[in-house]
Amino acid sequence: FCWRHLLQEFGSQYRVVALDLRGYGASEKPPGKDNYRLELLVEDVRQVIEALGTPDETKSPKCILVGHDWGGLLAWEVATRYPALVEKLVIMDAIRRGIVGGFTACHVSQLLRSSYVFLFQLPWLPELLLSLADFELLKTFLTGPWTGIQNPAQRLTEQEVDAYLYSLSQPGGLSPSIHYYRNLFQDTPIAREPPPPPTLLLWGSHDAFLDARLAPWALRGLRPGTRLHLLPGASHWLPEEQPRHLARIIRDFLAEGH
Repeated sequence: FCWRHLLQEFGSQYRVVALDLRGYGASEKPPGKDNYRLELLVEDVRQVIEALGTPDETKSPKCILVGHDWGGLLAWEVATRYPALVEKLVIMDAIRRGIVGGFTACHVSQLLRSSYVFLFQLPWLPELLLSLADFELLKTFLTGPWTGIQNPAQRLTEQEVDAYLYSLSQPGGLSPSIHYYRNLFQDTPIAREPPPPPTLLLWGSHDAFLDARLAPWALRGLRPGTRLHLLPGASHWLPEEQPRHLARIIRDFLAEGH
Protein backbone atom coordinates (compact mmCIF):
# COMPACT_ATOMS: atom_id res chain seq x y z
CA PHE A 1 0.00 0.00 0.00
CA CYS A 2 2.86 2.40 0.78
CA TRP A 3 4.05 2.11 -2.84
CA ARG A 4 0.72 3.17 -4.37
CA HIS A 5 2.03 6.56 -5.57
CA LEU A 6 5.28 5.25 -7.05
CA LEU A 7 3.45 2.37 -8.73
CA GLN A 8 1.53 4.99 -10.70
CA GLU A 9 4.68 7.01 -11.41
CA PHE A 10 6.57 4.05 -12.92
CA GLY A 11 3.76 1.75 -14.06
CA SER A 12 3.60 3.08 -17.60
CA GLN A 13 7.34 2.66 -18.20
CA TYR A 14 8.25 -0.44 -16.20
CA ARG A 15 6.76 -3.71 -15.08
CA VAL A 16 6.32 -2.72 -11.43
CA VAL A 17 5.61 -5.18 -8.61
CA ALA A 18 5.11 -4.32 -4.93
CA LEU A 19 5.20 -7.10 -2.35
CA ASP A 20 3.41 -7.65 0.91
CA LEU A 21 6.27 -9.28 2.80
CA ARG A 22 5.36 -12.35 4.80
CA GLY A 23 3.25 -11.41 7.80
CA TYR A 24 1.96 -8.22 6.18
CA GLY A 25 -1.17 -7.35 4.24
CA ALA A 26 -2.55 -10.23 2.22
CA SER A 27 0.58 -12.41 2.50
CA GLU A 28 0.61 -15.52 4.63
CA LYS A 29 1.25 -15.10 8.35
CA PRO A 30 2.76 -18.35 9.66
CA PRO A 31 2.80 -18.43 13.48
CA GLY A 32 5.95 -18.30 15.57
CA LYS A 33 9.09 -16.17 15.61
CA ASP A 34 11.19 -18.72 13.71
CA ASN A 35 9.12 -18.21 10.56
CA TYR A 36 10.41 -14.64 10.29
CA ARG A 37 14.14 -15.27 10.34
CA LEU A 38 16.18 -13.12 8.01
CA GLU A 39 17.18 -16.05 5.82
CA LEU A 40 13.53 -16.87 5.12
CA LEU A 41 12.62 -13.26 4.37
CA VAL A 42 15.52 -12.94 1.93
CA GLU A 43 14.55 -16.21 0.25
CA ASP A 44 10.98 -14.95 -0.19
CA VAL A 45 12.25 -11.98 -2.18
CA ARG A 46 14.67 -14.10 -4.20
CA GLN A 47 11.97 -16.58 -5.13
CA VAL A 48 9.58 -13.83 -6.20
CA ILE A 49 12.23 -12.28 -8.47
CA GLU A 50 12.95 -15.64 -10.05
CA ALA A 51 9.27 -16.54 -10.38
CA LEU A 52 8.46 -13.28 -12.12
CA GLY A 53 11.41 -13.77 -14.47
CA THR A 54 12.10 -11.29 -17.24
CA PRO A 55 10.21 -10.48 -20.46
CA ASP A 56 13.06 -12.13 -22.39
CA GLU A 57 12.96 -15.77 -21.26
CA THR A 58 16.39 -16.40 -22.76
CA LYS A 59 17.95 -14.24 -20.04
CA SER A 60 18.31 -14.83 -16.33
CA PRO A 61 15.81 -13.01 -14.08
CA LYS A 62 16.99 -9.56 -13.08
CA CYS A 63 15.26 -6.58 -11.51
CA ILE A 64 15.69 -3.06 -10.22
CA LEU A 65 15.20 -3.71 -6.51
CA VAL A 66 13.67 -0.94 -4.39
CA GLY A 67 13.22 -1.21 -0.63
CA HIS A 68 12.10 0.97 2.27
CA ASP A 69 12.71 0.35 5.99
CA TRP A 70 12.62 -3.43 6.53
CA GLY A 71 12.22 -3.87 2.80
CA GLY A 72 15.40 -1.84 2.41
CA LEU A 73 17.31 -4.05 4.83
CA LEU A 74 16.16 -7.11 2.89
CA ALA A 75 17.08 -5.43 -0.41
CA TRP A 76 20.62 -4.89 0.87
CA GLU A 77 20.82 -8.58 1.75
CA VAL A 78 19.36 -9.83 -1.54
CA ALA A 79 21.69 -7.65 -3.62
CA THR A 80 24.69 -8.81 -1.59
CA ARG A 81 23.87 -12.51 -1.61
CA TYR A 82 22.39 -12.71 -5.12
CA PRO A 83 23.96 -9.87 -7.14
CA ALA A 84 23.09 -11.56 -10.45
CA LEU A 85 19.39 -10.92 -9.70
CA VAL A 86 19.74 -7.17 -9.17
CA GLU A 87 20.52 -4.72 -11.94
CA LYS A 88 20.28 -1.62 -9.75
CA LEU A 89 19.48 -1.07 -6.08
CA VAL A 90 17.40 1.75 -4.54
CA ILE A 91 17.29 1.98 -0.74
CA MET A 92 15.06 4.34 1.25
CA ASP A 93 15.70 5.01 4.93
CA ALA A 94 17.32 1.66 5.66
CA ILE A 95 20.84 0.58 6.51
CA ARG A 96 22.90 -2.55 6.14
CA ARG A 97 23.20 -4.76 9.18
CA GLY A 98 26.35 -4.18 11.18
CA ILE A 99 26.45 -0.44 10.43
CA VAL A 100 24.17 1.10 13.03
CA GLY A 101 26.02 -0.30 16.07
CA GLY A 102 29.17 1.73 15.53
CA PHE A 103 27.17 4.88 14.85
CA THR A 104 24.98 4.41 17.92
CA ALA A 105 28.06 4.03 20.10
CA CYS A 106 29.05 7.57 19.09
CA HIS A 107 25.57 9.12 18.92
CA VAL A 108 23.21 8.60 21.87
CA SER A 109 20.41 10.19 19.84
CA GLN A 110 20.22 7.10 17.64
CA LEU A 111 19.98 4.87 20.70
CA LEU A 112 16.91 6.84 21.78
CA ARG A 113 15.40 6.71 18.29
CA SER A 114 15.91 2.93 18.21
CA SER A 115 14.58 2.25 21.70
CA TYR A 116 11.42 0.63 20.32
CA VAL A 117 13.62 -2.11 18.78
CA PHE A 118 14.66 -3.22 22.28
CA LEU A 119 11.06 -3.10 23.52
CA PHE A 120 10.09 -5.37 20.64
CA GLN A 121 12.40 -8.09 21.96
CA LEU A 122 9.99 -8.77 24.82
CA PRO A 123 7.21 -11.38 24.53
CA TRP A 124 3.52 -10.29 24.26
CA LEU A 125 4.04 -6.82 25.80
CA PRO A 126 4.70 -5.00 22.48
CA GLU A 127 1.53 -6.46 20.99
CA LEU A 128 -0.44 -5.30 24.02
CA LEU A 129 0.95 -1.76 23.98
CA LEU A 130 0.43 -1.30 20.25
CA SER A 131 -3.18 -2.50 20.42
CA LEU A 132 -4.26 -0.34 23.38
CA ALA A 133 -6.90 2.35 22.83
CA ASP A 134 -7.81 1.14 19.36
CA PHE A 135 -4.15 1.03 18.19
CA GLU A 136 -3.52 4.63 19.20
CA LEU A 137 0.27 4.16 19.40
CA LEU A 138 0.39 2.81 15.85
CA LYS A 139 -1.70 5.74 14.65
CA THR A 140 0.78 8.08 16.34
CA PHE A 141 3.72 6.42 14.55
CA LEU A 142 1.96 6.97 11.23
CA THR A 143 0.51 10.44 11.75
CA GLY A 144 2.21 12.10 14.73
CA PRO A 145 3.75 15.58 14.32
CA TRP A 146 7.27 14.22 14.86
CA THR A 147 7.03 10.65 13.55
CA GLY A 148 4.50 11.09 10.73
CA ILE A 149 4.69 12.54 7.22
CA GLN A 150 5.95 16.13 7.37
CA ASN A 151 4.53 17.35 4.05
CA PRO A 152 1.01 18.63 4.86
CA ALA A 153 -0.22 17.88 1.33
CA GLN A 154 0.70 14.19 1.65
CA ARG A 155 -0.35 13.39 5.20
CA LEU A 156 -2.34 10.19 5.57
CA THR A 157 -6.10 10.49 5.51
CA GLU A 158 -8.25 8.65 8.01
CA GLN A 159 -9.10 6.10 5.31
CA GLU A 160 -5.42 5.52 4.53
CA VAL A 161 -4.62 4.98 8.21
CA ASP A 162 -7.49 2.49 8.38
CA ALA A 163 -6.01 0.65 5.39
CA TYR A 164 -2.77 0.15 7.32
CA LEU A 165 -4.52 -0.87 10.52
CA TYR A 166 -6.90 -3.33 8.86
CA SER A 167 -4.57 -6.32 8.64
CA LEU A 168 -2.58 -5.38 11.76
CA SER A 169 -5.79 -5.29 13.80
CA GLN A 170 -6.85 -8.82 12.83
CA PRO A 171 -6.31 -11.54 15.48
CA GLY A 172 -2.58 -12.25 15.54
CA GLY A 173 -1.94 -9.51 13.01
CA LEU A 174 0.64 -7.60 15.06
CA SER A 175 2.97 -10.46 16.00
CA PRO A 176 4.48 -11.15 12.53
CA SER A 177 5.72 -7.58 12.10
CA ILE A 178 7.22 -7.62 15.62
CA HIS A 179 8.86 -11.01 14.97
CA TYR A 180 11.00 -9.29 12.34
CA TYR A 181 12.61 -7.33 15.18
CA ARG A 182 12.75 -10.31 17.53
CA ASN A 183 15.02 -12.05 15.03
CA LEU A 184 17.14 -8.98 14.33
CA PHE A 185 19.88 -9.89 16.81
CA GLN A 186 20.05 -13.57 15.99
CA ASP A 187 23.51 -14.95 15.21
CA THR A 188 23.24 -14.65 11.43
CA PRO A 189 26.48 -14.14 9.50
CA ILE A 190 26.75 -10.55 8.32
CA ALA A 191 27.79 -10.08 4.72
CA ARG A 192 31.04 -8.10 4.75
CA GLU A 193 31.15 -7.23 1.07
CA PRO A 194 28.96 -4.35 -0.10
CA PRO A 195 26.38 -5.12 -2.79
CA PRO A 196 27.93 -4.82 -6.26
CA PRO A 197 24.95 -3.36 -8.21
CA PRO A 198 24.87 0.44 -8.68
CA THR A 199 23.17 1.79 -5.57
CA LEU A 200 21.05 4.85 -4.77
CA LEU A 201 20.46 5.70 -1.10
CA LEU A 202 17.54 8.02 -0.27
CA TRP A 203 17.09 9.53 3.18
CA GLY A 204 14.67 11.94 4.85
CA SER A 205 16.40 14.58 6.94
CA HIS A 206 13.51 14.50 9.46
CA ASP A 207 13.39 10.71 9.84
CA ALA A 208 12.21 10.19 13.42
CA PHE A 209 13.68 6.70 13.65
CA LEU A 210 17.03 7.02 11.86
CA ASP A 211 19.35 9.95 12.49
CA ALA A 212 20.09 11.89 9.28
CA ARG A 213 23.80 11.63 10.13
CA LEU A 214 23.50 7.89 9.59
CA ALA A 215 23.11 8.43 5.85
CA PRO A 216 26.72 9.46 5.07
CA TRP A 217 27.87 6.94 7.68
CA ALA A 218 26.04 4.24 5.70
CA LEU A 219 28.15 5.08 2.64
CA ARG A 220 31.26 3.80 4.38
CA GLY A 221 32.52 0.66 2.75
CA LEU A 222 30.14 0.91 -0.20
CA ARG A 223 31.44 0.83 -3.73
CA PRO A 224 32.53 4.06 -5.45
CA GLY A 225 29.68 5.70 -7.31
CA THR A 226 27.02 4.94 -4.71
CA ARG A 227 24.64 7.90 -4.78
CA LEU A 228 23.16 9.53 -1.67
CA HIS A 229 20.20 11.93 -1.74
CA LEU A 230 19.21 13.55 1.55
CA LEU A 231 15.69 14.95 1.17
CA PRO A 232 15.35 18.11 3.29
CA GLY A 233 12.37 18.15 5.63
CA ALA A 234 11.20 14.67 4.66
CA SER A 235 10.13 12.06 7.21
CA HIS A 236 10.77 8.33 7.39
CA TRP A 237 7.81 7.64 5.08
CA LEU A 238 9.49 8.65 1.82
CA PRO A 239 7.43 6.62 -0.69
CA GLU A 240 4.30 8.49 0.41
CA GLU A 241 5.71 11.87 1.36
CA GLN A 242 7.53 12.97 -1.81
CA PRO A 243 6.61 10.48 -4.56
CA ARG A 244 7.09 12.82 -7.53
CA HIS A 245 10.42 14.11 -6.26
CA LEU A 246 11.53 10.55 -5.58
CA ALA A 247 10.42 9.48 -9.04
CA ARG A 248 12.58 12.17 -10.66
CA ILE A 249 15.64 11.16 -8.64
CA ILE A 250 15.12 7.47 -9.35
CA ARG A 251 14.56 8.06 -13.07
CA ASP A 252 17.83 9.98 -13.30
CA PHE A 253 19.61 7.16 -11.48
CA LEU A 254 18.11 4.49 -13.72
CA ALA A 255 19.07 6.46 -16.84
CA GLU A 256 22.73 6.44 -15.87
CA GLY A 257 24.73 3.87 -17.81
CA HIS A 258 22.02 3.34 -20.46
